[in-house]
Amino acid sequence: MSSTSRSNRAAAGDARGRTEQKSVAARTDQHQQESYPLDANGIELVLGGLANAVSLVTPRRGLNVYDTPVKYLAVTAGVLFAYYGILAFADIYCFKAPLRGSAAGRRRRLTVARRVRKVATMGAATLAASAAIAGVFVLFGAPVATQQAETLMAAVNVSLLAVTPAILTLRPTAAAWRRALLSVEPHKSVPEKWASALFWCSVAPAWAAAYFVPMDWGRPWQRWPIPIVGGAFLGNLVGLLYVAVRCFVIPAARADFIESEDARRRMAREAGGSHPGGSADLEAAKKEE
Repeated sequence: MSSTSRSNRAAAGDARGRTEQKSVAARTDQHQQESYPLDANGIELVLGGLANAVSLVTPRRGLNVYDTPVKYLAVTAGVLFAYYGILAFADIYCFKAPLRGSAAGRRRRLTVARRVRKVATMGAATLAASAAIAGVFVLFGAPVATQQAETLMAAVNVSLLAVTPAILTLRPTAAAWRRALLSVEPHKSVPEKWASALFWCSVAPAWAAAYFVPMDWGRPWQRWPIPIVGGAFLGNLVGLLYVAVRCFVIPAARADFIESEDARRRMAREAGGSHPGGSADLEAAKKEE
């Protein structure tokens, strides 16, 4: 009789625990749906790395960052913009609105004109961010009388790597950008983690790489703006890897672990109810929890 009562108490405790977990998950989902009604699409992780790799390819001797930096950076910017533009036009960027109810109807009614406006808005916002970044470059010592084209193309590339992902994932409000990029809240949504990781992983290495520009080592890779752009590209690749692990691999592993633990507890409860010796196993399972 005591074994049955213990089993009932354990079952009631597990039921309360599952109810609390569902409540927390519901509150988290509600926050994400209110702030960012978006679902994840991992195609961005693969295509983002490919776009970075293709951007850095030098197809012929007359097109490289040392001899023709402006042309080279224009090609890399074109590749990145085409990549973002195609995903935005096709509406398959990493985060998209879930197809539920009226949202499904709106998605089906997304006309070509609206898709073009979406890409045009992304381009205009990216250019505005490029102008701001170019201004920051000048304020921190970039040449003004010479190499204006190099400075502008470097700003465009850094903007595409750091800011455009945030443009496509965050709502166009100061509060949304401040929460995603400047706050350290532990319960950010997946889009906020995504935008923050790519922004800081691109900006911080570019900032650190600027340290090598004024050095008197005489190396060809020290010429403006090669270190800035190289640091941004390498940092962006690191950011993609971080996002893959932080936003996809770890949550999947955690979900598998929770599912396996729930299965083990169910087996322990069934074993406790099926034979007399099972109560000891049930007590051991409760202690492990």
